[in-house]
Amino acid sequence: MDMLDAVARQVRRAPDSPALTDHRGTRFTYAELDSAARAAAGALTSLGVRPGDRVGLVLPRTADLFVLELAVLLAGACFTPLDQAQPPDRLRLLLKRASVALLITDDDELAGAAGVPTVRPEGLPARGCPAPPDPGARPEDPAYCLFTSGSTGTPVGTLISRAALDVYVAAFARLVGASPRERGAQIGSPGFDVTIDELWPFLSTGASVHIASDTDRSSPRALVDWLRANRITQTYVPPLLLESIFRLDGVDLGDVRLIRTGGERLAAYPPPDFPSRVLNEYGPTETVAGAVFCDVSAWPDRGVLPPIGTPLPHIRASVRDPRGKPVAPGTPGELYLGGPTVGIGYVGDDERTAHRFVEVDGERCFRTGDLVRELPTGDLEFLRRLDDQVQLFGKRVELGETESAAVAHPAVRRAAVAAPTDDAGRAERLVCFVEWQPGHGDADTADLRAHLCRLLPGHMVPTEVRTVDRLPTTPAGKIDRRALLRARPGPPRPAPTPQALVRVWERVLGVTGLTVHSDFFLHGGDSARAVSAVTEIGLRLGLRVSVRDVFVHPTPAELAERLTEERQ
Repeated sequence: MDMLDAVARQVRRAPDSPALTDHRGTRFTYAELDSAARAAAGALTSLGVRPGDRVGLVLPRTADLFVLELAVLLAGACFTPLDQAQPPDRLRLLLKRASVALLITDDDELAGAAGVPTVRPEGLPARGCPAPPDPGARPEDPAYCLFTSGSTGTPVGTLISRAALDVYVAAFARLVGASPRERGAQIGSPGFDVTIDELWPFLSTGASVHIASDTDRSSPRALVDWLRANRITQTYVPPLLLESIFRLDGVDLGDVRLIRTGGERLAAYPPPDFPSRVLNEYGPTETVAGAVFCDVSAWPDRGVLPPIGTPLPHIRASVRDPRGKPVAPGTPGELYLGGPTVGIGYVGDDERTAHRFVEVDGERCFRTGDLVRELPTGDLEFLRRLDDQVQLFGKRVELGETESAAVAHPAVRRAAVAAPTDDAGRAERLVCFVEWQPGHGDADTADLRAHLCRLLPGHMVPTEVRTVDRLPTTPAGKIDRRALLRARPGPPRPAPTPQALVRVWERVLGVTGLTVHSDFFLHGGDSARAVSAVTEIGLRLGLRVSVRDVFVHPTPAELAERLTEERQ
């Protein structure tokens, strides 16, 4: 049974059961979800949307967004959700690269500048309109298109087929035990592949899905309180946020029985008394979402970083050398993923598709670009990337894309972007090293940052800009990013006073009257404001601080003490 049939079966089985509830109080039963989605699908068909067409969705993260994703699928088309928080220029670029046939948005400025047919969500019927006839979509037609950072300087859109989505949703639902008894959480950003996990396996099995507000999903304590208050039974939590939750004293998660994490390397295990099972998830957007899983709560050897685990039953994972030949167990090699959930390819990029989607032993596989090795247990251990891609706050960043945006500034002659790492090998921040054009220099730094903020989402904007006379190169002629990081000036002494950090907290959070014991996240802080705090500390105090530092040491007193320890 395909996913749409599975959702329809839940509509017939329990039409009055809750399906979607969001932070605004909007609530859809399964009958209401079905009625609204079918009415919108009929309207899309009448507007000329056909199987295979891409429909752009630039909307707030609410129940209405996910109703429209279902409507696009019912119309036989391909939904392309984009995070509204991205800069307008980037949104227009993504819509152009996706070649959308129709854009649905409540952003009038974007609608006027997108250059494609556009409709506001309220312009689509909410109820009562006739559902479209069977649109005739084929299993191999695209179901959705998600964008990730691109190494050549522009983002790339991955197309996933309807058949791949069907297989994945059923397999994931079995893995996590999705059922009508479950209350799932939705906290991922639109356009992030984790939303596939959060939504469709639960709606196809009769569970309810609850959509957290941006405030509730952005800090450890707020998220814990929201999960408990909404009686959530399982949720995704990004590694950075989850590791902060691990450190909370006496954490009460209420009914949460399972936490899924992934998107970047998990560097900690749950404490012995942690009340929920933790499942580590690994998988690229190009294979739908999760492909390999590890129950880290049950992992026996806590002397190593949590592994990524073993593949889902439909996934065929192999570890191969640079020539594409299998390596012996225990030998590092590139991870290849094969099976029915391998994507169609990259929209409008045949060359990149041919390079990453390859045929191996008669099966189409995706080359992940990740170096792994097989442990004696058969589980896979992630080692590192084989290229310049990094994971930052759970999202893929190709350093080349940020570099391309930097060199587009008229004052920049050459630029290189590097990512210093923590003890677990995870990227902590982006640092941009700049060779300025004659007549330009450090005084142009603020304008460069403003330029980057107009072109890139926040997680791709460097928190440090450093001037260099010349960018070093390797013997092969490539930029030597390691040399750049090694040559970066060391942090000044002494460490900042807690009072200096209080002033940073107040500027970033827009409040007054804070003390050295004021918790960043209890006064309106979230992951985005943590990035701003890191930038402020770097610019005003000349210190290297990571977003992880703010999560782990959220008060000025704690962070100052940590920075003092680092300088001793």
